[in-house]
Amino acid sequence: MNHGNGDARQIGGGSNLDFPISTNARRNAKEPRSGDGVVQREEAMSTAQRASNASNQIPPTQNLGVTTGDGARFQTAHFTGGGHAFGSNSIVNNNTFKIIRSGDGQFTESQRNLICDFIANHANLPDINHHLNRKFLTQSIINLPRAEAVFDDYQTKKKSGPCFEGTRVALLREMADWATGSDESRMYILSGLAGIGKSTVAYTIASRAADLNLLGASFFFSRDEGNRKNAKKFFTTIAYQLCLYNKAFAEAIGNMLQTDGGSAITKGPREQLKALIVDPLRGIVQSRTRPILVVVDALDECDEDDWFSVLTGLRQLVQELPSFKVILTTRPQSNLDRFFRSQDGHKIFRLQDIENKVVDGDIRLYLKHSLSLAQVQERLPMRKWCASDDEIDCLVRAAGRLFIIASTSVRYILDKVASNPAAQMQKLLFTFVQDRMPFKDLDEFYTVILRSVAPVDCDDDIVDRYKSVVGAIISVQHPLPVTTLAHLIDIDVEEIRAVIINLQSVILLGDDDIPRIYHKSLSDYITDSKRCKDGNLHIDPMIRHMRITIHCFRIMEQRLKYNILDIGTPARFMSNEDGLAKDGITKEQLERDIPPPLQYACVSWANHLEAANVEDANVMKALEQFADKHLLHWFEALSLIRKLDCAHRAIRIVLKVLKSASSDLHQLLLDGLRFISKFYGTIETSALHTYYSALSFTPTDTLLYHRYINEAAHNVCSVEGGPAKWDALVASWSHGEEVDAVKFSLDNTMLVSLSETMLKVWDAVTGTPISMISGDGFAIANDFSTVASLKDNIITLYDVNGNERGAGFTTRANIVKVAISSESNRIAALLSDQSVCLWDSGNGELLHQDRRPLRVLPVLLPEDVLEESFDPFTFMVNRCDLQFSATGARLACSSGDHKYVRLRNGIDGSFIANLNFRSSLHRVAFSADGSRITTLTSISLNLWSCEDGKLIGIGRSGGSTSLAISTNGSLLATGQGDKATLWSGDSGSLLLQIEVLSLGFSMAAIAFSLDDTLAISTVNCIKLYNVKSHTFISTLSSSSMVLAFSPDCTRLAGGGFLAVHLWDIRGFETSSPFPNEQEKRHISALALSRDCSRVACGFVSGEVELRETGSLGKQLIATGTHHAVAVATLVYSPDGRQFASGSNDGTVNLWDGKDGALRGTLQYPTKPGWWGFILVVGVSNTVLAVAGGNGIVLWDLKTLHYFHTFAGSFGACLSFSADGALLAAVRNAASNDTASDDITPYRRSPSPFYQTIIFDVTTRTIISTIDIDSHAMAFLPDNSQLVVQHLNDDEPHVDVGDPLTFNLINGKLERGPTFAHFMQLRNIPLWHGVPVLTMHLKDPPYLGALFSGHDRPVPVLWIPREFRERMATAQGRSAIAFVDDVNSSIIYLRILTSPLGW
Repeated sequence: MNHGNGDARQIGGGSNLDFPISTNARRNAKEPRSGDGVVQREEAMSTAQRASNASNQIPPTQNLGVTTGDGARFQTAHFTGGGHAFGSNSIVNNNTFKIIRSGDGQFTESQRNLICDFIANHANLPDINHHLNRKFLTQSIINLPRAEAVFDDYQTKKKSGPCFEGTRVALLREMADWATGSDESRMYILSGLAGIGKSTVAYTIASRAADLNLLGASFFFSRDEGNRKNAKKFFTTIAYQLCLYNKAFAEAIGNMLQTDGGSAITKGPREQLKALIVDPLRGIVQSRTRPILVVVDALDECDEDDWFSVLTGLRQLVQELPSFKVILTTRPQSNLDRFFRSQDGHKIFRLQDIENKVVDGDIRLYLKHSLSLAQVQERLPMRKWCASDDEIDCLVRAAGRLFIIASTSVRYILDKVASNPAAQMQKLLFTFVQDRMPFKDLDEFYTVILRSVAPVDCDDDIVDRYKSVVGAIISVQHPLPVTTLAHLIDIDVEEIRAVIINLQSVILLGDDDIPRIYHKSLSDYITDSKRCKDGNLHIDPMIRHMRITIHCFRIMEQRLKYNILDIGTPARFMSNEDGLAKDGITKEQLERDIPPPLQYACVSWANHLEAANVEDANVMKALEQFADKHLLHWFEALSLIRKLDCAHRAIRIVLKVLKSASSDLHQLLLDGLRFISKFYGTIETSALHTYYSALSFTPTDTLLYHRYINEAAHNVCSVEGGPAKWDALVASWSHGEEVDAVKFSLDNTMLVSLSETMLKVWDAVTGTPISMISGDGFAIANDFSTVASLKDNIITLYDVNGNERGAGFTTRANIVKVAISSESNRIAALLSDQSVCLWDSGNGELLHQDRRPLRVLPVLLPEDVLEESFDPFTFMVNRCDLQFSATGARLACSSGDHKYVRLRNGIDGSFIANLNFRSSLHRVAFSADGSRITTLTSISLNLWSCEDGKLIGIGRSGGSTSLAISTNGSLLATGQGDKATLWSGDSGSLLLQIEVLSLGFSMAAIAFSLDDTLAISTVNCIKLYNVKSHTFISTLSSSSMVLAFSPDCTRLAGGGFLAVHLWDIRGFETSSPFPNEQEKRHISALALSRDCSRVACGFVSGEVELRETGSLGKQLIATGTHHAVAVATLVYSPDGRQFASGSNDGTVNLWDGKDGALRGTLQYPTKPGWWGFILVVGVSNTVLAVAGGNGIVLWDLKTLHYFHTFAGSFGACLSFSADGALLAAVRNAASNDTASDDITPYRRSPSPFYQTIIFDVTTRTIISTIDIDSHAMAFLPDNSQLVVQHLNDDEPHVDVGDPLTFNLINGKLERGPTFAHFMQLRNIPLWHGVPVLTMHLKDPPYLGALFSGHDRPVPVLWIPREFRERMATAQGRSAIAFVDDVNSSIIYLRILTSPLGW
């Protein structure tokens, strides 16, 4: 496709369709005669036309060169005596050009005239050195991502080129004059219709400015090229060119890259601009007076989501670095017009419609030269023909003002295949009837061209071939090589080339063998039946898309399979990048096994299906076969080619167009959508974990599981006890920081998560990330139209794609909080001095600003309503609060001392009321309808009217820290500890409690949906409560610190530590059991016998069960009152004969490992006022050890007699050596070796507060102390080394949870352990001789295999993130078990020693 490059241009760049124009081209043009129609035609011109042409005229010189019939002149350059003569008869020596090219002062008037003359009239200077000095480029600069979009890059030169000399003179002179002058505008916007020649003008100004060293950078957009159709590499490409342009620029940008570590290149366009260009160059260009020109072509071909960031970025560039000037071309677009009008455009932008600068003389001059005898013979050496003046006249009239017609006519006439320019000319002239000229919107002209390959009365097979080839070229998602097209339309390569060669005047076939439509107008014409009425020429897009769809399915059927790249072990378990590198699979090998036709089919089949007739039987059959056999293979391939994000959209397209919602196909695709949403991160990272991990945790009752479980034959382990149906959890995503807030868009399609330094936007349907924005605080409008990010005293606005939106806001003091209302079009900021600013977000007008911070003494509440005394409790959930009501009519802002909330008018910022209280503010919340606002303090719950700020009711909060309000404010909910309280908002001045809900676990967050369903998050799970029926309706996995319902009440989002969770809450019944009935069956501890035949379970209720692992049923049970509180720890003896359980009341029970009979009860010692704080029990074959806040107590396992205590405060990790002689434990480093009255219970905190201690049980002494916090430990059989999974986050070269080895002989901590070490451990499962261990401290957790030659475990099974937060695990020699909290069940990972026999 061409960006309007139909301009008369120098056609070159290596294409066999084009021809060069020599520097003496003007001498070959035919001189007009006084009797020619050209001169006569000028006599008949109107005064306006003469004036237009006069503006294009060059002052006469002694060397007249060629004179056109329209009065436009250009001169031949003379190169004599080291100087140049051109333009207004001026002689300029080389020193002048040296000054222009390398000087630093402001241009003189004569220099400006020289530049304008050169740019308007000359293509090259013979002594210009184009060799760029790249020696000063650092490696970081060389590595900058860049697109082949510079004016002289290969693809750009093929499709664009300079204006033919002597054309566009007035326009080029005007642009050069603007670029070198002091015009207030900083951006020159050249706008015009398709085909009128904008790209050629852009190329000309760029190339000639480059000759004069005025061009800093250029970028030519193209919707046909992946790297040139969006802004991903726009500013990195500009930055690289600026490094080539100026050594000082290169040093500044290189230093930034070295300091930044290259992180800027992964950010959004505006961040790239600031980091790579504006900040590094600001100090360098401040004093620069000469312009640095940036040329950007075809902004209209940039993706819709990116054009705004490009335009605002360029505006920021010229505003912050005034030395820069930008020339930009685009087709007319209404959104651009609005942007120019709204951005003080008369000061920044200079707008020019190119059509006003087009003159017939330009097109005539181009045609006379291109069809002259010399040029015809250069193209067709055997032909002695040139166009007559009458023929030129006819072509000029036909072209009108569209250069695309002129350039296409030349290509048609000089077609090498026809090799008969006279005959080709006559074919054109035959169709040129006087009343049809100029052609209307190119339609008639294209008809003439296309009939050369598909005549009126041709055979059907010729028409079919034309429609297949041309239809494919215009239908594919991006230009494809002929060899790839051949697979998509099942036509021989040579036949395709034959069609293209006959249409080479409108279709370019370059050296890369990729056919491209010269101009989009051709596609628009042949696909529009109202415009293209010839049935042989019209191409029905639906039919073309349908045929391509079928061929896409056929290609995937033939090529897709499990492990398509044949990756070996262990590489197949690694990430895509590491696995391919491990097996030495190159890009070329990947393209051999996943060739371009297959890649295109995988990525684009759904796009073609969407535009096809899905009711076609062949399409449906192919779709069903694909879903039945290759759905998971497709996910694998997409992951390997880094296009997995296409999967969600493709499945959604099919689900939308399918007619039947009850078919197996529909259900299978629904499963596929849940599958890719839930396991997206896993599959994106490692393609083959589609089978190893994602399929393993797919619900067993789903159609997808049954269709594809045979693909699990190569897995390391089988998963038993997993969910039977899809649960409510749609996806879990890594946010990277603790999440402070989550929020849905009004249309339910997007979700945002906020943390201290970042905001992330997600697709709420699939969970795929959309954008990430950095800052020190954030706000997002309800409709997600605008995101505000604050930094110091600046607010920057973005759209949800991460692109900056126009100018930001600057305040006199640092900003504490920011709020946005899309409903009232307002932005508010709370400043550090406690003043508030309010702006109109549309035009940036400051509507309100406090002159000084106001402090109002709180008004005491009536004593007979609620007694309050001074409360020193200062716990704050939020530092300060600033928020708009949902309607935007009100703005609430908390005071600096948290003793009142100021209520304002959200439209104009005027004061309404102070909402006063005497105790510390915890929360503020508006009702969804904007009628009420509630405040929660450390003592009181208050409900206020938003209209006037008057108090409606008050209740005693009892220290609650969580708050929610229903849609109309009639219900309130608070939470404290393990209780949630529901309040009536309509009970008068005293708010009455409706009910108190016992949750079983401490509460973390609470939220109402718009239909008044209540979500309550505890530290263990989330409960949904129906306030109308007074029943809990569901329990959801994972805990969250913040909650939000979608506006349509179908989804719930939660944010916690590092992660965001999304649940689908549709279809829940109202008859679920009360939560306490569920909680008492919650499994709190787990232990697995070494031979994996038995699993012991401890419950929150205090029960202990022993189960056989084969069926996971209750085979043997020990129940009752043996533990009064929840079981905290369970452990088996090495020989499996006994297991012990412990609870935090100090009770330790010993059980028979075979029948579960109780063997004895022990009591961990306590102190007055203290429980035992048991954290872990350890058992050797002879000794029972119990660790907690009061030391490690040892009993003889046979007699149950106490024999020693190791003093100190110990944590949740104990391990005996195989012979029981050594014991390793984690101790609080602050505790002493002797008992102390001030010993505090064990609590995890960052190292180095914890140490790993090794005791000699026989001598009862400490033999080693290691400054490391351990999660799991095991001795080698010879007691020479201790293997630990550490918790330290400051260990060099290792991550938290990675195994280390402590050498007991030399006392050194070593990286490792080695493969040999793991092979010696007692309880490590083995897969074909490879040790397997649980890495459940990782996020997400995984099962890792330590292959020989690897120093870290390789993930062989990724465990879903929702199991990480409370993951009670146990492992034996052949299995690993962990708890599914929500379903109170055990998930059992059995290590396979042979392929599955499903």
